[in-house]
Parts: sequence; structure tokens; C-alpha cells
Amino acid sequence: MKNVVGSRVNVHGQTLIVGCGGRLYAPRTSVDAWGRTRQTQRVMKYRIQSCTCGHAFIAHDSRMKTCPNCQARIRQERQGRRAAETSPRPAPCVVCGQPLTAQRRTKTYCSRACQQKAYRQRGSKGF
Repeated sequence: MKNVVGSRVNVHGQTLIVGCGGRLYAPRTSVDAWGRTRQTQRVMKYRIQSCTCGHAFIAHDSRMKTCPNCQARIRQERQGRRAAETSPRPAPCVVCGQPLTAQRRTKTYCSRACQQKAYRQRGSKGF
């Protein structure tokens, strides 16, 4: 993708002109209040951005910092990490030792009865 000022870029079937700082302009003619003819109109939605991998891409939002290829790679890495993190680890109940089928990683008791028993064993902090 050319980042040369004045070159034309096709975005979603619309031809835009590259301006200063990677801003994109629509090739339209307008007349200002003093009768001067302006050849372009700034399109706020699009901007040419460079990714960390070195490729230039058209950002459709000011928050876009990576190209679509890098976004897909990052998304796949996150999904792989989440799958590894959320794998159920069989751990025994702290009170009775019965194996747990954990819905979450922080589960420590097999039932409310064991939770209550552990509370009583800890001793109530009296008032």
C-alpha cells in the first residue's frame, strides 16, 4: 500500500486520496465562502496506519493499532491460552476429601454442608 501523499486508495468501493499524516480524503469539489474551489473533503472515518509487523493498513477506527492479520493471530493465541486456563482440575474437597467437579477454579468445597462445617471449624470470631 502506498503512503505517498496524493496517491489514490480504494476502500470499500470508494476511491480516496492519501493526505498528510495518512489521513484519507474523498475527491469532491466544493466552493468555500470566499469563492475558492476546494478539491477534496476529509473523511474522518479512515486513516492509513502502520502495524507493528511493518505492514500498512487502513484503520476504520482511531483505536485500531494492528492489521487484520495480526489481530487474527492474537485472537487465536488468546483462545489457546483461555482453553488451557479453564481446563477443569480435579481437586478434592478441603473438608471431606471427595473429588470436585469444579465449575470454577476457586471452588474448594463439594457442598454447602462442607462449607458450613469448615466455617464452624475455623471458629466464629465472637462479638
